[in-house]
Amino acid sequence: MSTETFGEALRRLRGDLSIRELARLAKVGKSYISDLENGRRRPSSAIATALDRAIGAGSELVALLSPPPDHVVLSPANSEASEDVTDVLSRIHRMNRTVDPEIIRQLRGNLREIILRYDHLDHSALVPALLRQRTLADTLLDECSHPRERQELFEIASGTSGILGYIAVGRGRFPLARAYCAEAFQLGDFAQTSDLQAWARGLQSFCEYYARNYDEALRLAEDGLTYAASGPQSVRLTINCMARARGKLGDAEGVHRAVDQAYDLMSRNEAPQGLPSSISFECYSAIQTASNAATAYVSLGIPEKAQQYVSMALPGIEKPDRRGVVPSS
Repeated sequence: MSTETFGEALRRLRGDLSIRELARLAKVGKSYISDLENGRRRPSSAIATALDRAIGAGSELVALLSPPPDHVVLSPANSEASEDVTDVLSRIHRMNRTVDPEIIRQLRGNLREIILRYDHLDHSALVPALLRQRTLADTLLDECSHPRERQELFEIASGTSGILGYIAVGRGRFPLARAYCAEAFQLGDFAQTSDLQAWARGLQSFCEYYARNYDEALRLAEDGLTYAASGPQSVRLTINCMARARGKLGDAEGVHRAVDQAYDLMSRNEAPQGLPSSISFECYSAIQTASNAATAYVSLGIPEKAQQYVSMALPGIEKPDRRGVVPSS
């Protein structure tokens, strides 16, 4: 006869699923899951059912709450497996845990300001503040149950991780950059914000481009377009990621197509004037598009085409207009 405890079974059944992700799926606190696994708490049948569903365990965990057939069945008033008023009230409390909207507003505003001024800031000096913001977002996610607030916190965490990844690329720390950018993409998925996922794919492609993995940079850009559709991030993915990667791969026809596609996509979006932030959530501007087209043609060794696009970019570079807007759902 098995002597496996509820906590031991939970730890075994969740396998590679993290405590944080299981807590999100089951809509309980991360510390609550930890307490269950370490035998410090005993769940109600409702929570055991939610955990079974979250990890696809059928009713294996619920079964552990039931007494064996030859066990004397206790009355509901005395049974540990039954719920009482406190269980129900605790569940209501968990469902209603919220975060002060002002905290979310200020976190979003801080992220927007960093994006707005990114190209003028000391990136090394930014890292400590970004790490603190990322940690705070995680703490708030652990404490918050409200779906809309969690979505906003996932968006903020995604943007923060993405910037950390972008900074790591600039330092040549490609393994760390890959990890941050992958995290940004995953958090964008949790936020269910396709524009954010497209933005993160652009960062991943950017990382591989500078790591000289041009085939991978191209693959990530193409995948990013499935999330961007014809929205704001589609221009960046097409011109900064696809065109430049194809240029490095010597694919002249591919560069021509990507450049034409980028201009077509730019015409469908509200392209900003001047030179926005290099990590903006907005559409690329005409200056950025022309500059990246020139870079792609330089890689191909076609100077006349490169000069054509340099000439298109130069007039607006003198008066940059740097803006950045954090997307909202």
